[in-house]
Amino acid sequence: MGGADRVWADIDTGRWGAHTLNSVRRDSEERACRALGRDAFERAHRRGGGLGLAELVGQALQEPARPRPGDSPAPHDDTTVRLTRRETEVARLVAEGLANQQIADRLVIARRTAEGHVERILSKLGFSNRSQIAAWVTAQR
Repeated sequence: MGGADRVWADIDTGRWGAHTLNSVRRDSEERACRALGRDAFERAHRRGGGLGLAELVGQALQEPARPRPGDSPAPHDDTTVRLTRRETEVARLVAEGLANQQIADRLVIARRTAEGHVERILSKLGFSNRSQIAAWVTAQR
């Protein structure tokens, strides 16, 4: 939740329904505090607040974070997911919030072709929904 606070500060709250989101957020914090105890909650909150965006996304998706520029390079890993250039392009459009028909229109391809690209991206990345693709694209930047 400390990490969520960092992200929350960047949201244009007037635009995205701050009252409703704040209410849900407060309820979640109260439940977590009761479940963990105040000291454990505060430690976890501080730790979360210190995470970078890639680490936060990784935690949300329960994946290890991608290295940041300037970090020591990780050893070569043959399990690294590689998307084709077209799949990368489609993933970026998914992250922009485009539906399959909009992706098809933008790339001048059939809707079914766009659907196939999205399905392969989900499969390659081990994801189950488009929002996970969007989070992954964001973490790659």
